[in-house]
Amino acid sequence: MTEHNSTSVSNKDGDSVPEISRTEIQRYQTFIWIQLFFLAVSVFAGGFNFTVWSMLDSSILIVSIGLAGLLFVVDDPKLRKIIFYITIVLYLLAILDMAVNVLVSGSVGWRNF
Repeated sequence: MTEHNSTSVSNKDGDSVPEISRTEIQRYQTFIWIQLFFLAVSVFAGGFNFTVWSMLDSSILIVSIGLAGLLFVVDDPKLRKIIFYITIVLYLLAILDMAVNVLVSGSVGWRNF
């Protein structure tokens, strides 16, 4: 069940803007923590081969986390939803790149040891 807050706040133009709910803030915070966890894990996903390809997942995650920071300051719910979906797509791209890095490191990089 989702908690909706029906109160609204007026912005600087005097327009009524719905206030962000507490559950929505918690959802965004949880998503950012998950991204931070995978950012820490992404160091190991590249197999310590610091090339542009192996650092791509980290850079995509950093951009995704930066965009997710906008979720707390944007007033428009539609824009907030669009930003949230963009961050999810960037996050999934970073995870896909991380998986490719692990596969490439496993098949190419670990044979040298």
